[in-house]
Amino acid sequence: MFRRYGHEISPELSRHLQWGGLAVASLMAVTVLLAVQAPAALLMGPLAAGVAFGLNGATIRPAPIVFAGAQALVGCLIALSATPGFYAGVVAHLPVYVVLGGATLAVTLGIGWFMALRGWLPGATAIWGLAPGASTAMVLMADAFGGNRRLVAMMQYLRVLMVALVAIGLAQIKGAHPHADVDWLAFGDPGMVLATLAFAAVAGLIGRVSKMPAGVFLVPMLLGSALQASGLVQLKLPQLVSAVAYAVVGWSIGLGFTRAAVIYSARMLPRIVAVQVAVLVICGFLAIGVAAVTGVDLFSAYLATSPGGTDTILIIASSTPVDLPFILGGQLVRFLMVLALGPILARMLARHVLSPKPAG
Repeated sequence: MFRRYGHEISPELSRHLQWGGLAVASLMAVTVLLAVQAPAALLMGPLAAGVAFGLNGATIRPAPIVFAGAQALVGCLIALSATPGFYAGVVAHLPVYVVLGGATLAVTLGIGWFMALRGWLPGATAIWGLAPGASTAMVLMADAFGGNRRLVAMMQYLRVLMVALVAIGLAQIKGAHPHADVDWLAFGDPGMVLATLAFAAVAGLIGRVSKMPAGVFLVPMLLGSALQASGLVQLKLPQLVSAVAYAVVGWSIGLGFTRAAVIYSARMLPRIVAVQVAVLVICGFLAIGVAAVTGVDLFSAYLATSPGGTDTILIIASSTPVDLPFILGGQLVRFLMVLALGPILARMLARHVLSPKPAG
């Protein structure tokens, strides 16, 4: 609880002050990142501010409906990259995408199973923490099947943060600077913008009602890319709306790094970080193979192979000169594979770890 001049500040005023401070800190961080031409500044600035506020005891979180709306808008923004030849490209590269998705599942679940068998983390926590699916879905599944909910959440969010930082670092090394500046106040065709907002609301609601993991993000992205690629509709969102959506996603990730969660997992944090680094390195080697087979540039291949944080990776890719359709196809196919097989395989491994061992 914040205090000022010896007087207690009301919870409502405290929330307003926290949101105001977070907004100012995010704007400052975005300004700095844009000045140094960092990719995904609109995401990483609010994410960094959210981490700082979360570690310092902030009690605010984006309301579920606000976060859902931001996810739906991000899905539409990613769908903008679906050109008329997008799905033909997905089909052409489908064997590579399927092998890649299977390899990512095998690596993450295999390492998680090994950690669980070694007793490095309690119960089946390692399996759920490394499973490359939707973070929220994996946390809920862990809670139901013998995993430590708080540790799984920390592992999932830490991986998203590490993947984003590595991707941005590689973009800087490669010299892949963000696209040219745009007019922040430009609104575009009002009819197209309003139609896109209405589509995002309806598609997001369908995703929410379907109970599909990350459906609020996935349904607008899938339907939007299909409509955009077919030429039936043209999605359009102002840059300012994009910035707000990215900020909400960044805050949701960053504010998850609370002081209590970090202290709780501090003893196991070195192992968690080490295994996350191992996963990223292995996926990096997979990217080298993908680049050799398909001929895409190595950075695009890495973004296509990055484990988890699908929305985060696609936000980074959409703000960087890379092969976005290829990355979108790779992430999409793997996401669908994880959606279908990930929870089943993770449950099987978790039951094996938790099942009583025969005596002798």
